[in-house]
Amino acid sequence: MAAILDASYKTLWIINMFLALSLSTLLLVSDVGGAVLLGTNVPANSANTSHQQINCIMQQTQQPYKLLPMPWRRAKQEVKMGRIDGYFTAIPNDEMNDYAKLSAPLFLENWYWFWHPRHSGPDSDKVRYGAILGSHQADWLTSQNYKLEVEVSDIAQLVQLLAIGRIDAVLADLEEFTHTANRLKMPADQFEQRFFRYVPLGVYFSQLRLQQKPGFMHHFNAAVHLCASAPFALAQSEHQQIIALLLANIQQLARDKTVLNAVQQQNRAEATLADIRQQDTLWQQALLQGLNESDLAHKMLESRVSAQLRHWQDSHNSLITEVILMDNQGTNVAISAITTDYWQGDETPFLSVFDQQNDYFIDVVEYDQSTRRFQVKLSVPVADTQGRHIGALSIGIDVERALSAN
Repeated sequence: MAAILDASYKTLWIINMFLALSLSTLLLVSDVGGAVLLGTNVPANSANTSHQQINCIMQQTQQPYKLLPMPWRRAKQEVKMGRIDGYFTAIPNDEMNDYAKLSAPLFLENWYWFWHPRHSGPDSDKVRYGAILGSHQADWLTSQNYKLEVEVSDIAQLVQLLAIGRIDAVLADLEEFTHTANRLKMPADQFEQRFFRYVPLGVYFSQLRLQQKPGFMHHFNAAVHLCASAPFALAQSEHQQIIALLLANIQQLARDKTVLNAVQQQNRAEATLADIRQQDTLWQQALLQGLNESDLAHKMLESRVSAQLRHWQDSHNSLITEVILMDNQGTNVAISAITTDYWQGDETPFLSVFDQQNDYFIDVVEYDQSTRRFQVKLSVPVADTQGRHIGALSIGIDVERALSAN
């Protein structure tokens, strides 16, 4: 009889505990009220850059939020089931498109393959891969059916295992791997490396939450840029690779007679800044109204020199994303495709080369959310036969294609 009573009490205790836990879960949800619930695998640390950035963004948008620690796979499932509003930091994942939408990148990771020279690299047979437990790289490798030989707790362990031959190849962020190898006093030439891809890390928000809060994603993405800690610049080795690949061809285009004549002709018109700003306003208004181009833009696209720029762009097999030729005030002279502005005179690609000592300038990496392409702009001055600057030429480059070129 006592045994039966004990069992009954235990059953009641379990039921009460279950009800208490359920009640606490309900209270948690009710406490946050209209708060956005975000799952994350990033450790809860006030000093963490991604946590600081998400906090800044939510303050800018005046949106209460709560972070819920959980593995990536569980976070994805919770979003699919509608139990949380999103998860971060997340890499693009096509399977999530029916359930959620990815925000603008909070930051970018620059993924490289690293391997020891004694091995033939990540494309060979019988490669032993390693990764950091719970990292984006581990998540991606697993999703692509790579077999992970080991998963460790930090990047230092990963670098050391690669150095002693315990594993053959790793996929890691370039800056993080290089910094760690230097800290461990390992020679730079101890490892081979090859660019793999840029990875935009953002927040996947559930479609249900976005339907309930129209305009939220727009305001969130706008705040991303306000809260960005630093622009994403090319590594020095990447900078040199792009210069070696394209600078000579771009400078040759800047010396082309048709290009020079078009710039000189527009400079002779001596338009005032007020006239330029008015045309710039009309140009932008046409785009806002859903028109592909203003009358000025249409006329410019049909010009002989714009056709020449398009032909030059097409000859580079999708490596070039845009070509903009500017006069001595930074105003469009010719374009390979429609631009968001008519006047570029207040922007870095023009200001950094016109009447400057620089032979060229490479801007920071930009991410196009709609096409998922990464672009850098390489600009050079346009000079007359006496070497005087008369304009500038800005070239958009698909940076991933450039860094993957042999």
